[in-house]
Amino acid sequence: MTKYRAAGWLLFLAPMLAAGDAGEPCTDFYVYANAGWLAANPIPEGQSRWSPRIAGRAANRRRLQALLEESAARRGAPNGSPERLAGDVYASCMDEPRVDAAGTKPLAPLLAEIDTVRTKADVQRLMRRLHAMGVSIGFAAAGSPAYRDPSRFVLNVAAGSFGVPAAAGERDAYRKHVAALLALGGAADGADAAGEVVALEARLAEGALDPAAAGDPAQTDHPTTFEQLSELAPSVDWAAYFDEAKLPRADVNVAEPRLLRQLDRSLRETSVAVWRAYLRFQLLEAAAPYLSRPFVDASPAKGKPRGELCVETTEALLGDAVGKLYVQRYFPPADRARIEAMIENLVATLKQDVAGVPWMAPETRKRALDKLATYDAQVAAPHFWRDDAGLAPQIQRESLWANVAAARRSSVDADRRRVGKPTDRNVWQLPASSSLAYIDPQLNQIVLPAGFLLVIGYRPDADDAELYGGIGVGIAHDLTHALDAGGADFDAQGRPARWWSDADRREFLVRAACVDEEYAAFEVEPGLHLDGKKVESEAVGDLGGVRLAYRALATALARRPEVVPAGVGAGTTAEQRFFLAFARSRAETLRPETEREVAKSDPHPPGRFRVLGTLVNMPEFQEAFACKTGAKMVRPPEKRCTVW
Repeated sequence: MTKYRAAGWLLFLAPMLAAGDAGEPCTDFYVYANAGWLAANPIPEGQSRWSPRIAGRAANRRRLQALLEESAARRGAPNGSPERLAGDVYASCMDEPRVDAAGTKPLAPLLAEIDTVRTKADVQRLMRRLHAMGVSIGFAAAGSPAYRDPSRFVLNVAAGSFGVPAAAGERDAYRKHVAALLALGGAADGADAAGEVVALEARLAEGALDPAAAGDPAQTDHPTTFEQLSELAPSVDWAAYFDEAKLPRADVNVAEPRLLRQLDRSLRETSVAVWRAYLRFQLLEAAAPYLSRPFVDASPAKGKPRGELCVETTEALLGDAVGKLYVQRYFPPADRARIEAMIENLVATLKQDVAGVPWMAPETRKRALDKLATYDAQVAAPHFWRDDAGLAPQIQRESLWANVAAARRSSVDADRRRVGKPTDRNVWQLPASSSLAYIDPQLNQIVLPAGFLLVIGYRPDADDAELYGGIGVGIAHDLTHALDAGGADFDAQGRPARWWSDADRREFLVRAACVDEEYAAFEVEPGLHLDGKKVESEAVGDLGGVRLAYRALATALARRPEVVPAGVGAGTTAEQRFFLAFARSRAETLRPETEREVAKSDPHPPGRFRVLGTLVNMPEFQEAFACKTGAKMVRPPEKRCTVW
C-alpha cells in the first residue's frame, strides 16, 4: 500500500551577501556561507537543534493563525464557504471557557450508547460507529492505491490505534493513564477496568507488525477477497461493516492478517464488559484534546499553547478549506508557475543526463526515461479542491467536539466513496498549507505544498541562481531518487518491478562506494565517524541534485539572462550565488548529543557534511570560486565521486 516520506531537504534564502560570512570559500565553504547565521542563531532553550527550516515552521504557524483569526472574526462570510467553515471551527476551539464548562457533555450521547452495550453484536455496532468518525478500534480500514496496481484504489485493512507499550514491564504508566482517563469520563470502576483494558489492547497489539515491517509495502501486500476476509476473521460482521460504510464487497488488502486473527480471537474470548470499557477508553482517548482542560492535560496536547492546538486542529479537520484560503493569501499563481517551470527544466536536464550516463544499459535508460515521462510534480495546491459546503449545517461555534466529529465523518465518507474506483492522483495526503512535503513512489509523484515552499524559504524576489541553488537542488535530489537503487523497485506506473539489470546495480554500487568511503571519513567528534553506507542514498542524492540543478540553471540563464535586482548578491556571479544558496539551505546547529545521535541513526548526514561532501567533488564549484588545486574544498580528479 502507499507509503510516503517527507522530502528531506530545506532552503534558507536569506538576502545574499556580497561574499560569504567568514573565512575562505576554498577552505570550508559551509563556514564561509553560514558563519553569520550560525553566530546569530543559537539553539533556543528546550530545542535539540535549530535551522532556518525549524524557524520557518514557526513562521508558518503564525501565518496560519493570522489567517484563521481573520476568518473567525468575519462571522458574515457565506455559509459553507471555506472562510466560514474554518473560522467557525477555529473559534469553537479558541473558546476555551465554553469547552471547559461543557466537560464531557459533548460526548454524552456516545458514552450513553456505549453503556447500553450488552452483546458482542453491540460491541461491533459501536466499533462501526466509532470507525465512521476515524476512531480506529481493533483495526483501521481506509482506502489506498493497490500495491501491485496503483491505478486501483482499494480498502486497506491494517492495525488500529495501539498505545500500549510492547514490553510488559513498561505498561504500568500506560495503565495509570487509562485509569485516569476512564475516571475523568465518569467511570466508577476506572482503576479496576484499566488493567483489563490494557490487557485487551496488548493481546490485539500482539498481532500487529513492528514499525519497520508495517512500513514496508511488500510485507503488507495481501490481496484478499471479501469471502477470504470473512474466513480470516469470522467473528467480525463484515457484511454489516461494508454495508453501513457503503463499501463495495470487492477485493481488499489485509496489511496484517495476524492482527485480524487476533481480533477474531479477542471478540470470541473477551467479555462484553471489558470491550465496553475499551470502547469507552478509545472514545475518550480520541476526544481528549478537544474537551476540557483535565482531558487536554491527559492527552498529547498537554502543554501546547491553545492557539497552536487550534491551528493544528482546524488545518487537520478542514485541510482543503484552510489550504484554499492559505494559497489565495500567500502563494499567488505566478509563484506556482515559476516553481513548475523550474521543475520542468530540472526534469529535462535529468533526461539529458540519463541519455548519457555510462553505467546504465540501453534498455535501462529507456525505462528510466519512461519513468521521467510520467513523473508527477504537484506544486502549491491540488488541481481540484474538495467541496466541504455540505458540512455547513453541522459546523457550529458552540461545540468543538461536535465539529471534530462532523469533519472526521466527512473525511471518512469521502475516503470510502473513492474505494473501488480508479486512484485519484489529485487527492493530497497533506493540506496545501502544510509545512511538510512527500514523495509517493507508487504514484511516481512528489507533492510540494505552498506552506512547505514558504517554510523552506521561497521568495518571489529571489533570483534564479538562489532559487535553483536552494529549492532546485532539493527537487533535483528527489528526482534522482525516482531512478536510483530505491526507485528502481517501482516502474513508470508505480508498480513493484525491478527495471535495473544486475549489471546496472553493480555499476551503480561501485560509484556509490566512492561516496560511502568519503562520508565514512567525516568525524562528528574525535573517534565518531559517519556511517557511509547508512547515508549513501541521501549523499548520492545531494551530489546528483547539485549537479543537475547547476546545469538546469545554466539552461535557464541561456534562455533568458536575468536582470538581478540592485543590491542582490552584489559582487558575486550567478554561479557563486547558486553554491551559496545550496550551502545556506543546509545551515543548522545541533547540540553535541543530538549530532552524535544523528551520526549513529539518521540516513541524512548533518548539514555541514552534506555541503562539504558534495562540493569537493564538483569542478564547477572549484571554477566558480577560483580554488587552487590542493585546496581543502578541491578533491583530486581521480578521487572525485560521480554518479549522476
